[in-house]
Amino acid sequence: MAAKEKDIQVRALLVEDNDIIIESLTELMKSMGFIAVNSKTGSEAINLLNGGSVGIVIADDKCGDKEGLEVLEEAKRISPTTTRLLLTGRINDDAVQAALRERLVYRYISKPWLNEDLILTLRTAEDFHRVSDKIASLTIEKNDLARTVSLLEKSGGGSDQAPATPTATSTATTASSVTAVEGDVDTVIQAVLELLYVFHPNLKSNAIRTMALVKVLAETIGMEKKAAETLYYAAALHDIAIPGVDRPIIRRWLRDPEKLNKDEMKIVEQHPLQVAEILKSFPIFNEAITLIKAHHEDWNGKGYPNQLKGETIPWEARLLRVALDFCSRHADPIQAMLEIEELSDVIYDPAAIRAVAKAVPLTEMPTGEREILLIELQEGMTLARDINNANGFLLFPKGKTLSASMCDKLFNIDRISPLDPYVLVYC
Repeated sequence: MAAKEKDIQVRALLVEDNDIIIESLTELMKSMGFIAVNSKTGSEAINLLNGGSVGIVIADDKCGDKEGLEVLEEAKRISPTTTRLLLTGRINDDAVQAALRERLVYRYISKPWLNEDLILTLRTAEDFHRVSDKIASLTIEKNDLARTVSLLEKSGGGSDQAPATPTATSTATTASSVTAVEGDVDTVIQAVLELLYVFHPNLKSNAIRTMALVKVLAETIGMEKKAAETLYYAAALHDIAIPGVDRPIIRRWLRDPEKLNKDEMKIVEQHPLQVAEILKSFPIFNEAITLIKAHHEDWNGKGYPNQLKGETIPWEARLLRVALDFCSRHADPIQAMLEIEELSDVIYDPAAIRAVAKAVPLTEMPTGEREILLIELQEGMTLARDINNANGFLLFPKGKTLSASMCDKLFNIDRISPLDPYVLVYC
């Protein structure tokens, strides 16, 4: 996100009638740089929403004269790019879970809350609003461009005239507009990547690695420009709904999906459909939605969310699946491809594996950051974040490449006085 855009404060509307909660949340939101607005009734909140300029709305289960979900329904209708949060003590309620699945609620804030979790939720909600707002602006610009091009094509021609040839000026204007739109798409993608990074660095790392790989892949197999562009967009945007899931669930899912229980896995399995819901209003991403919806489908039909099988899975989605899974592995490239090939004809299309395998050695992977457990640190890893002891004393700075003795030192300190169990390393 451009610095100028990021400096614009987001207005956050809290719909709550408890004075203690109002004071606590308002103080926190102001300390984070939000313009905090309060309303004690649902009706008043809806009037404020009609006034515009609300980036985030936080509604309690009961908002005076209205239910919280009722207020959020109105917020969605009035301002689709406003990020909607529910403050609730009934997280397992069927209505709350349905609201999450249907993207009426971006995230819930449980009562009581931990400040660390609340800050993360508000920060990702802010980033999500900025992304949604930018995509909406981009769509308007693209529609304006389409109308301009249509008018240029029709200009100067009557029914008995040959089609007009665009002038140098009109051609230059159109080319300039196309460049501007493409630049805005890049801005949206960068904003999405930063949103993913704030929520969990591994998500951004996986995305940028996959974007680099599919770009080379498209060139290697001679993919047409439009199809290549669609595949690239899908690689960038496929996890945009993940920050709507509780981070502890995603942490376990990224490490090993088997660590999730059945209910948690059902929540995660909805994210391809939720991405489609987020992007459906923006025509520029229509083709990418098809691929994103299918990026967790298995060749044997046991994937999700629609249990597509074999060639019913779009070809580009099969390529994306292999590329994503390769890039989420942080093993030696040869070893990673061997692990994928072992699941040929089960999880992956053999032809897609062969195509990606040709592109891997030709791809210069960008440097990313990934979260690992402290106990997983190994010699040769480079820290992407400082490691401090329990008193805040710096043990090893960001950028330090660890030796075996440094790892042993950290493990020994951790046994005596536990350190943060999560560390960031470059990958």
